[in-house]
Amino acid sequence: MGFSPTAAPREEAGMYEPRWLRPRSVDECIEMLGEKPTSKRLIAGGTDLAVRIGAGVERPPVLVDLGLVDELRTLRVDGDRVVLGSAVTHGAIAGSDALASRARALTQACRAVGSPQIRSRATIGGNIANASPAADGATALLVLDAEARVRRPDGSERAVPLERFFKGPGECCLESCDLLEAVEFDLPPEGVRSVYIKAGQRNALAIAIASVAAVLIPGEGVRIALGSVAPTPVRARGAESLFAETWGSGGDVDAILEEVAEKAVEASSCIEDVRATASYRRRLVRALTLRALREVCRQGEH
Repeated sequence: MGFSPTAAPREEAGMYEPRWLRPRSVDECIEMLGEKPTSKRLIAGGTDLAVRIGAGVERPPVLVDLGLVDELRTLRVDGDRVVLGSAVTHGAIAGSDALASRARALTQACRAVGSPQIRSRATIGGNIANASPAADGATALLVLDAEARVRRPDGSERAVPLERFFKGPGECCLESCDLLEAVEFDLPPEGVRSVYIKAGQRNALAIAIASVAAVLIPGEGVRIALGSVAPTPVRARGAESLFAETWGSGGDVDAILEEVAEKAVEASSCIEDVRATASYRRRLVRALTLRALREVCRQGEH
């Protein structure tokens, strides 16, 4: 694509040569983002941005390469607290033994992203910052009550609950000089398992037509998140409340789960596009939620 690590931005005869910056620490990266001009783009795996650049959709004059910032490529579990550096790859998360049992929904979601080659490059930070309604990792992280840790050049730092991080398709709360440093969440209690399920037009390399993540935590209830059926990944709060009201009431278990799955549809605002009709997406929400609930409730019996 004509990238040069030393050239200034140039567009002659169709050539695009951005200026590259390569920080070696988070502090250095923050300093670079604060310098003028502000028209910089962060790049890590590049699986989305490089495609957009190649297609001529974006032409950022300055690219800040995060590949040398080791702090951002660290997956750490401190007790029950998980810290995912924003440049941790989907492959690393999918293969993490530390997350395999207690954050199964997340490892399943990361395993559902693209091909092995894509998973070895694509990062969790990019997945979230791109703010796609169909983002697999974001949907799974919602049921884990994850929060994004954001740093700014003025030295301030804030933690944003992921549920408030997304603003719309391709839009999030990050400003041009912000760095998404990490995503953090508390592991569910030992023995609690979760699930992520998505439906696409084919088994591999498919963008979700609809997806569901769920986790059942004894004493707390169920959490349900939906992907690709609203302008952002969303929590099905109404369905979660209905589950809390009816679960353990002595009623028919299958009937309760079917009612909760039906309630989850209310959290969606499905559209019709080239991948599916709105009515088909609504049916998928109900079917996938019911399947996910049955699975986590069975897991909870063990």
